[in-house]
Amino acid sequence: MKKVRYGMIGFGGIGENRIAKEGFALDKGRFDGHPIAELVVAWDPNPAREEAAKALGLEWAATGEAILDDPSIDAVVIASNNRTHAQWGKAALEKGKHVLLEKPAGVTREEVSELDELAKAKGLSLGVDHMMTKNEYNIMARDLIAKGELGAIDAITLHMEFAYGLIPEEAASWRCSDPLELGGPIGDVGSHCFYMAEFLLDTKITELYCLYTPKTADFNVEAGAYIKFNTAKGIEGVARVAFDQKRGSLDGTLKNLGYEVYGEKGFIEGKGVMFQLSGHDDEPVALSLTAHLDGKVEDLKPSKITNIYAAQIAEHAQSILDKRPISGEGAVRNLEQILLSHESAQEGGALKKM
Repeated sequence: MKKVRYGMIGFGGIGENRIAKEGFALDKGRFDGHPIAELVVAWDPNPAREEAAKALGLEWAATGEAILDDPSIDAVVIASNNRTHAQWGKAALEKGKHVLLEKPAGVTREEVSELDELAKAKGLSLGVDHMMTKNEYNIMARDLIAKGELGAIDAITLHMEFAYGLIPEEAASWRCSDPLELGGPIGDVGSHCFYMAEFLLDTKITELYCLYTPKTADFNVEAGAYIKFNTAKGIEGVARVAFDQKRGSLDGTLKNLGYEVYGEKGFIEGKGVMFQLSGHDDEPVALSLTAHLDGKVEDLKPSKITNIYAAQIAEHAQSILDKRPISGEGAVRNLEQILLSHESAQEGGALKKM
């Protein structure tokens, strides 16, 4: 079978370590290739990244435009800084390339809506990297909820609080230095909380309220946020996100990234399941999903482990092979939730409806 050939624009840490090494299975010590997709070429505005790309056997393009002009490339992964996502995405679509974007897909409603409309008009797939929906622990949690194991669901709490930007090098990064990048806690990890709440509960967020947490860190974006939301099923939710919260060890930091879902029969809690990990044995911490039901506590284990980045790329590549393009509506929706959160916080926690 012919594999879908990808190029990558933006080859930073996530691009190299998660998307290339795991998603496209270029870490030969851990993976045995991707069955339907191959990453061929990469480019980053930082020329120092060329060595890392070539070490994985990738070609290095002279410019991002050179990748878009290459007729042998079917699709492009955009893993650059947030403010350039839509710019590169639009350029790729105009060249007839399918696109898989890091989230958020852009920083304004107008540019992301334009991407969605352009992809639909050209019959091209416009995916966004909401990879946590591919985690087998999260799929197991969603299935338990759907089967009614928890009874009627009352509430969900999601939390992604950790320390980033507290040292000068991190504070100077684009995530922490420029609020227009939407790279602070709301855009960086609140975005994960939004799509994961909708995934786990199989419903849509209909309205939200947001307050920024007290600013004690010396960087230019928000330090954190408390976001309360309601869903179409009447389930209440809370998302807590922060860049200024220390959690001690690596184990404490990563296992804090998770959720609790509360029902009339009990609750489930996932730890470490809202991060870049899949549940492989060689990862730095073990993921967990625990059910508290009828006075009993049970640790739940999925029957298989799937790499979340490889699965995300497989979904995108399969849509290309099947000629059934992925819609960008999820990207539009996720950005709207990010923007409404900021607007609510700037208005003192005002109600914002989707």
